[in-house]
Amino acid sequence: MTSYEVPKDYSALKGKTILITGCATGIGREAAKFAYANGANLALADINEKDANELVKELGNDSRVLFQKVDVSDWVSFRSIFDAAIDKFGVIHAVLSNAGMHHEELLKEEFDSDGKLGKPNLASIDINLVSHLYASKLAFHYFKKGPQGPRQIVYTGSAASYLDTAPLYQYGAAKTGVLGLMRAFRLTAQKVNVSVNMVAPWMTETNMMPKFLADIWGELPRNTPLGVGKALLLPVIREDLHGKSFWIGGDALVELEDKIHETQPLWMGSELSAGVNEGNRRMLVLATSPADSMAGK
Repeated sequence: MTSYEVPKDYSALKGKTILITGCATGIGREAAKFAYANGANLALADINEKDANELVKELGNDSRVLFQKVDVSDWVSFRSIFDAAIDKFGVIHAVLSNAGMHHEELLKEEFDSDGKLGKPNLASIDINLVSHLYASKLAFHYFKKGPQGPRQIVYTGSAASYLDTAPLYQYGAAKTGVLGLMRAFRLTAQKVNVSVNMVAPWMTETNMMPKFLADIWGELPRNTPLGVGKALLLPVIREDLHGKSFWIGGDALVELEDKIHETQPLWMGSELSAGVNEGNRRMLVLATSPADSMAGK
């Protein structure tokens, strides 16, 4: 593992335009407040209009802040905040794809009018996974507008991206998918000067944390929303960070992906590991990449 110190100086955010989803409460709200305090322009998206408007008011309703009510599971709604951000600021430097929810009724048995078992509600998959796919496609497209330069996408994954998470079935599946998305993009995104990274918060004190779980957690280390928010903003000021996944526990950061790759020959076997690496290299050459779309091909 590699531990990372959270910087004390985030002044490099000044003048950058950062689009943040899930801004109204919790991690997204604290990330927005901290980025604003360090001089960033903000394009804020959330379906929770009431709390988001209170945030905008708290920030002073000034020209560096744009909020739009957005349903990140709806393509047209999500696209609209990118259009609005470009219209207002002329450029988007970074996207923090942070929106999330808990809705866990996968095994709840409900029946239709014929008495047949009804399908599950997949809202959790739409918000916790599909929205990150949308954010990625939109980011790669809108990064091309405005001045050229390094760009960043930072996904909010979860400890559930790595650990067993029963009974959070859909949440666990979605957050594992976010990790897979980051891994899939990291070899191609760098071709077009885009970094992709993920944060994987462990227990965090937000409104998504049930009281009974907080009681069970007891004295074990917990994250604060601000601690995770600072981690989300780390790749925006550290443009060298790419393809990383930062586990956050008690607001401390540990990077997991480098050690997983380093130890691959141990858990896969050296011969198979070498073959897998070579296979991935060959597929990367043939794969359609963001570089093709960025070039308009």
